[in-house]
Amino acid sequence: MSDNLSLLFNIVAEIMEVDPKTITEESSQDTLSNWDSQAMVNLVTALESSFCVQFELLEITNLLTVGIIKSILIEKNVQF
Repeated sequence: MSDNLSLLFNIVAEIMEVDPKTITEESSQDTLSNWDSQAMVNLVTALESSFCVQFELLEITNLLTVGIIKSILIEKNVQF
C-alpha cells in the first residue's frame, strides 16, 4: 500500500473513529456509522491540510466513498 493510500485510510479512520484496518475504498456513509455532516466537514479539512489541496464545493458533494476521494485526489496530482 502506498504511503498516501495509508495516509488517506488513516485520516478517514481517525475522523470516523474506527480501526484503520476496517477502511477500504468502498467505505462510505453506508458502511461507517460516524460518517455524518460534521464528520464530513472534519474529513474535508483534514484531507485538504494533509494533501495540500483545496476541494471545490461540487467535489465535496461527490466525496461519497473513500475510492471517490482517492480519485479526486489523483485528479489533484496526489500520487497513489
